[in-house]
Amino acid sequence: MSEPGRSSSALRWIDVGRPEELRFGPGAPVKIGDRWLAIFRVDDGYAAIDNNCPHAGAPLCDGTVQAGKVVCFLHLWEFDLRTGQCEIGPDWNVASYPVRLHDGRLLVGMAPAP
Repeated sequence: MSEPGRSSSALRWIDVGRPEELRFGPGAPVKIGDRWLAIFRVDDGYAAIDNNCPHAGAPLCDGTVQAGKVVCFLHLWEFDLRTGQCEIGPDWNVASYPVRLHDGRLLVGMAPAP
């Protein structure tokens, strides 16, 4: 869920709201700065990936979730919800972000601004 080699202490945690305030269908779109993310419910909590499919820009939050992956509705490409890896190949991966629930609010870990 995070970039390799990056510790969670090096991240800034962005509050994106209470889970019940977000529109899950199945993923919930949230905007952090100029970046759109899709947050998904997973067995043990939440996962976040970039919302735009790198193939045709479709919102991944509107895909279908199956076995820990979201399937883009345009061309059926699959992305792992934990890692952002695309089944087509590494050139098509999307970024993934750690998510934690703290005091009833979802926080997304982002790299600090340069």
